[in-house]
Amino acid sequence: MIVYIDRQHAGKPNRTRDLGASRDLNGDGRITASEMEAIWTARIGIELEINLRDHGVEVMPISDGTYAARHQRVNQYHENHPGPGIYLALHLNAGGGDYGAWFHDYRSRGGAKLAGCIGASCGPVLGIPQKVIPASPDDWTKNAWNTIKGVGRPISICCEPFFIDTHVNLLSKPGISKLAQAIAQGILTWNQ
Repeated sequence: MIVYIDRQHAGKPNRTRDLGASRDLNGDGRITASEMEAIWTARIGIELEINLRDHGVEVMPISDGTYAARHQRVNQYHENHPGPGIYLALHLNAGGGDYGAWFHDYRSRGGAKLAGCIGASCGPVLGIPQKVIPASPDDWTKNAWNTIKGVGRPISICCEPFFIDTHVNLLSKPGISKLAQAIAQGILTWNQ
């Protein structure tokens, strides 16, 4: 198995300042780089990569180019890979919600199962409900759909495990570490 971990928002050549959702964590009235979604997803990605590699899983980090270019690269990388593949588009949500969401490609047979395994692993660890949602171009899930739509054979998941403006307690090294361990456990459970 190989897992492609894509730190989204960061690395877009035409939108270098797009760092996603933000939260004034220290209350000083301004948003710094360390209070941005793309910085936290980078931390999630690194922790997740370490967890997966510790369990013998191959990992390929992705972090630059348009989403279409990233998807094309993943498809090229995966052409010659004999085993299963997973593409994770890492995000954090915003807007005051009280849940996490794992969006899977509505066309994917294994996407719902993988998203369910990850959500089931993350819910108890994070202490917030986790939803498994099929993403498509035809409804409110189209933004999640755009983050995964071009990926072919690897199962693709848009990860929104919590809301950056609601679950501030998770925006810490221990919180991110717990999240990464839970995502890795969900992937390992799915692969059994």
